[in-house]
Amino acid sequence: MSRWARHFRQRFHLAHRLSVNARGDEEYSKPEEHPCRYQPSVRLLRAADGSQVVSEAVLFTTVAVSVEDRVWLPGVDPEDEDVGRKPLRAVPHYALSGKVDHYEVHL
Repeated sequence: MSRWARHFRQRFHLAHRLSVNARGDEEYSKPEEHPCRYQPSVRLLRAADGSQVVSEAVLFTTVAVSVEDRVWLPGVDPEDEDVGRKPLRAVPHYALSGKVDHYEVHL
């Protein structure tokens, strides 16, 4: 268990990307609720595609998140497809044991 998990008092929704059809339309799993710590934070960072973008928020969670997934911030209705965001960057952080402790997800 992550040493940070006790600080994850907020909840966010996550839908993993399942597939992409020939037209480029992406299909996602049903959004599931997970614990997190949400922190508004404006930062300039390099996105997964190499471009520089401005991140408006950071989520800390123990759930594996990738840049292909969709995330709904705490307090947002996951039924609203338009407010789901793709992470700009998702970075795993490791414990001293070498196992993944938590993920830092920039949105």
